[in-house]
Amino acid sequence: IPIKEQLDPMYRPESVAIIGATNDLRRWGGWVVDRPKRTGFTGRLYPVHPRETEIQGLKAYPTVGEVPEDVDIAIIVVRAVLVPQIMEECVAKGVKSAIVISAGFEEAGGDGLDLQRRTVEIARAGGVRFAGPNCQGIYTAATNFNVMWPTTPVAGGISIVSQSGSFAAGLGTQLIARGVGVRSCLSIGNQADLSMAEYLEYLAQDEETSAICLYVEGFRDQGRRFFETARAVTREKPVLMFKPGRTATGARATSSHTASLAIEDSLIDAMCKQAGIIRAEGSEDLLTMADAIATGGPSSGSGVAIINGAGAQCVIIADACDAIGLTVPEFDDDMRGRIQEVIPAHAPPARNPVDLGGPGPDPGMHLDVIEMMASRDDVHTVVTGSLSVGGPWGDGDMSDRDEELFERLASLSERSGKRIVISGFRGATVD
Repeated sequence: IPIKEQLDPMYRPESVAIIGATNDLRRWGGWVVDRPKRTGFTGRLYPVHPRETEIQGLKAYPTVGEVPEDVDIAIIVVRAVLVPQIMEECVAKGVKSAIVISAGFEEAGGDGLDLQRRTVEIARAGGVRFAGPNCQGIYTAATNFNVMWPTTPVAGGISIVSQSGSFAAGLGTQLIARGVGVRSCLSIGNQADLSMAEYLEYLAQDEETSAICLYVEGFRDQGRRFFETARAVTREKPVLMFKPGRTATGARATSSHTASLAIEDSLIDAMCKQAGIIRAEGSEDLLTMADAIATGGPSSGSGVAIINGAGAQCVIIADACDAIGLTVPEFDDDMRGRIQEVIPAHAPPARNPVDLGGPGPDPGMHLDVIEMMASRDDVHTVVTGSLSVGGPWGDGDMSDRDEELFERLASLSERSGKRIVISGFRGATVD
């Protein structure tokens, strides 16, 4: 069965059974009913509880088998010891997919190992593909189904797959705060059934996903499949990955978190380079790169021109470009002469990066240089500091000329076919 058919019920659910639902909003079983109700799920919710007849204003059913329609996905939030029996009931009902939020399986050791093995055997024999166990849930913009976050994000192109539920929740919340649109976010826990490679394969076929962000602790026994899948996917859309556990202590922590095996970190680096995966150094790094991709897409080449009023920023950005394999071509005499004619007399010699010699240069002059840089064939991206409108620190009023310059800057990417990235390092201001 094609992976799209297997995972569409999970990523595009219309009918959802919540097994272990409760009226208590302090518990998981309460959250996973409340969140889709409050955040605009377009399908049908069916709470399942052996004794309650109504949960949070919705009719409840004693078993999933008594839900009155076919079930696209079951969200399972019962004690681990009950999960194999619940999975048998899902198979009997013909449930198409499931997310097992419950913890206490392989990551806990002991009896949890057997509970996980039995759950997988029952699900696979019955044709139910599931995420988890030991995970946090899903958000998907396809039907606005959200058991991941308290609020609904702006729909967009970033799809997140994370072994850590708390990491997925935190990353998604930051993306929401930045206004970056999210297509989907799935917490996958122990990967007992579905693997990271299969989620990646599915998202590669999702036309609304423009970039894929992965938080990976381990690949279980599917490392080769993941590598081959990623190598094919990165030819079509960007794949970004944050994998912690670089140290022996961190590797030990991943084992206790999601039952993942430690892998030599140098092998992960080599795999990413060969597969075309962009490896992030941390969560903030992953977030910043996802933000850039969501707002502008990939560049057409590796050549970067840098211009900034702060010399330190020029050096930092140049180092960052070199570290990830981008080129910062030094300009020829003709280009240097043209730039030198318009930048302040006290500015350092115009090469690449171009240091404007401090904050507050005329924004029209700044934009003239940006346009010169964008006209070059060996430049595919221009990284610039913000234009100094409203005074050197941006604390004055904008003039009509300032607004015209911003409109000119906003249209430059389309006019030139080049990426224009504005970089700053001052914090947000609060009124």
